[in-house]
Amino acid sequence: MRVRESFNLTGLGILLIGLETLPLLQAFELHTVWVVKLVFADGHEEPATASVEEISRPGEAGETTAVARALLLTPEGATTVPAGTQVYLLERAEL
Repeated sequence: MRVRESFNLTGLGILLIGLETLPLLQAFELHTVWVVKLVFADGHEEPATASVEEISRPGEAGETTAVARALLLTPEGATTVPAGTQVYLLERAEL
């Protein structure tokens, strides 16, 4: 997925919201943890661990709340991720 925006959730990690409107993460079970690869615009790659989460966002006036899937990077050393960064799920993490 390509990152649209990211947010630091203190104590939880970095929430990555995808740019694509297609439900790319729908095929993955909620709260599963994955080894991922972040590929930044300059080509730099960085491994990370992320879980598949479900978020809800308020809709526009008169619309219902939008529910979508997102990735939550684990807090160990995580920093905000720039828009446009590509995220690849590589394998399910062994816990």
